Formats: sequence, structure tokens, C-alpha cells
Amino acid sequence: MLISIGTRSVPKVTAITRAFSRYPEIWMNEEDKIEYQIMPKDIRNDEKQGQQKDNFSGVSCNPMSLTETINGAKNRAKNAYEYAAERNRHM
Repeated sequence: MLISIGTRSVPKVTAITRAFSRYPEIWMNEEDKIEYQIMPKDIRNDEKQGQQKDNFSGVSCNPMSLTETINGAKNRAKNAYEYAAERNRHM
């Protein structure tokens, strides 16, 4: 199973890896292994802050509403999926 993580935030990456490692019965078959793929730094500009727009999520770096937060999460998930699909196509 390949898990493409759409953030470089250490606490978020840690939470994701811990969640999958604690509940292997949800996703794991006898021959399955898990591989994590984190977005490379050149895809995201982590130096942006505040209301500057993050290119990866398409919303401001500090979303000010629930709608903006949800849209940013959806965009990051979509972009992480597309990045993983493209990367694995070339392997």
C-alpha cells in the first residue's frame, strides 16, 4: 500500500504513520507492506505564511474559515494522489 502524504509537517506526518501502524488489520493482507511518500520540498513552498496563498493547497497558509480549510485539504489530497500516480508511472 502506498500512502502519499500531502504535507511536510513533522507532527502531521508522524500522526499519519502512527495511525496506519496501529491498525494494520484495516489495510494489511499477509503479503502487504506499507510505503509512505512525502511531497518533495520543491513541490511546496514551506516558507509562505499567513494569508499568502499556498500553491499546493490553493488556499491561504492560515485558512480563516472551515470552508477554506476543507478546500485546502481536498486540494492537497488530490495533488498528493496525482503526484504519486505520476511518480509511479515513471518507475
